[in-house]
Amino acid sequence: MDNKNSNSRKIHEGKTIPHETPKKKISRKSALALASVIIISSSGCVTAPEEPHEASNTPTSPNPGNPPNEEASREILQSSITTSTALGSDLRIDVFALERLENNLLRLQLGVTNESSDPFDLGFGLSDTENYLSASNVSLIDDINQQHYLSYRSNDGKCFCSSLDRSIEGGKTEDLWVIYPEPPENIEKMTVVTPLSPPILDIPISESSETVETSNLAEPKILDLTLISDSLEDQTGRSESGDEVSIILSSDVLFETNSSELTDDASDILNQVAREIDDSSSNVVSIDGHADNTGNDSINLPLSKERAESVESSLADLINREGVTFEVEGHGSVDPIADNDTEEGRERNRRVSVTFEK
Repeated sequence: MDNKNSNSRKIHEGKTIPHETPKKKISRKSALALASVIIISSSGCVTAPEEPHEASNTPTSPNPGNPPNEEASREILQSSITTSTALGSDLRIDVFALERLENNLLRLQLGVTNESSDPFDLGFGLSDTENYLSASNVSLIDDINQQHYLSYRSNDGKCFCSSLDRSIEGGKTEDLWVIYPEPPENIEKMTVVTPLSPPILDIPISESSETVETSNLAEPKILDLTLISDSLEDQTGRSESGDEVSIILSSDVLFETNSSELTDDASDILNQVAREIDDSSSNVVSIDGHADNTGNDSINLPLSKERAESVESSLADLINREGVTFEVEGHGSVDPIADNDTEEGRERNRRVSVTFEK
């Protein structure tokens, strides 16, 4: 069944996202980082492994260089609370520094703070499967050049980064650092993207006189960015990749609980979608309905299909251009984009996507 929390606030893990503290509205350009998490590293990630792994007491990089100094690690530039863990707002990610090193590298210094009373195993929450208890899957966004910076790796797949050697005790902060390729000199700020939290926007880049050794490093990975924007007000998101646009609409805004009848709030949103389709060159629009994993397929599949059909019917009336046809499907809960174990994740999974060529 497609449950809706009546007390939840409107919003947009990963790969925005509601949580209990107030949020300011973020611009379309800055918010692109948040949906990048969905595309590149699923925001519904598991934050603790099914089986315990042996953690090393040393960083996972080939040549870790100097650890962050104690004074620098205490100054918090910005923070973001997590939205894809059981701790929720009790787990906080702090940015201490983003600094250019002497040998054309960029170092990000992070802190992960556990404000609960119980220990928390970070597991693979910020990392890939090769770099347990690290922040290897934390990445950076260059908004100006529309590029996505992944962490440096060695040729054997190890991240050029530090890792934890234990769980994070309640009330404690553990430090992590990650090395990236250096951006161009004119880039003064970058956005930090984590798999567990909303993006941390506009982190200033400072200068450091430190140098780290860089043997056995693989080629740097700097990717052209898939354009994304999200609205915290109406829980919409969009991605633009190549010739295709996909707009994600929250079912909690479009419909009442367990209903496929469009709400009054849906009108303005679908008018905007229709105008964009009118301005595109596409003759085929795909509309896909999705549900969370509450209930079973006998309810979720028909409801997701009926909701997609309601969006189709409305768009067909609103689109002014001739020759536009629709492909409509309901997928139930089989294609989640967030963690169904959290209310925030289930809210994001209840959605209708509208996809068409530019």
